[in-house]
Amino acid sequence: MIEPWAPGGRWRIERHVEIDSTNAEAARQAKAGAAAGLAVTARAQTQGRGRGDRVWSTAGQDLALSILLRPALAPSAAATVGFVAALAVYDLAKSLLPADAPVAIKWPNDVMIGDAKLSGILAEASGAGPTVDWLVLGIGVNLVPTDRPGAANPIDLTTAGGPTLDPDDAADRLLGHLNPWLAQWLGQGFAPIRAAWLARARDIGRQVIARLPNELVAGQALDLADDGALVLALPDGRRRRIAAGDVFPLTKDV
Repeated sequence: MIEPWAPGGRWRIERHVEIDSTNAEAARQAKAGAAAGLAVTARAQTQGRGRGDRVWSTAGQDLALSILLRPALAPSAAATVGFVAALAVYDLAKSLLPADAPVAIKWPNDVMIGDAKLSGILAEASGAGPTVDWLVLGIGVNLVPTDRPGAANPIDLTTAGGPTLDPDDAADRLLGHLNPWLAQWLGQGFAPIRAAWLARARDIGRQVIARLPNELVAGQALDLADDGALVLALPDGRRRRIAAGDVFPLTKDV
């Protein structure tokens, strides 16, 4: 079957030894008219980025992967693709780690092993009309122990008890895990992704603190809204939607 995101039915994988950013390269090719189904990987990124323009260092042994999609989706719907990526990384980790490894997803799309961060996800889109013109989804996964300057409490698959994967092998495996989630997302919308995410979420039901640009908001993480916002129950009984920010368990230092 030819998948809707990959003309011809398979990913066109470009593998680089070093590049500025896999997301930047996928975006350049999108602007030049590249079709959906492009996957860009690199052993090293010199200008890799995470959410909020944070640095995401890739020094040669980790996975850096970006894919190009052209979904007929409104920008608000396209923005939920990060949850799709988190489910694929979760599946990758569960397939490689011991059965009792505490793998979970921290809102919105950080895959965690215990309190340590395994991966980073960054989605970028362009389009001035009712639907996006293109969507680039970048995924970084820590594969082996190495120095990660500026990273907050990182962990890698090898340290967590998994095998030492070659980045190309990891990219191929991750694309395989990504395919069924993309099919659900593109075919059925966000609802099945939301349900799967909730089943794997770390903090639902827990007391958390959301660190926003100008305030800290404490409450119980109740639910994931239909648009991907985190719903908190505040101490005074009100509900508060968190659309963007960093969320931590209440006992953590923020």
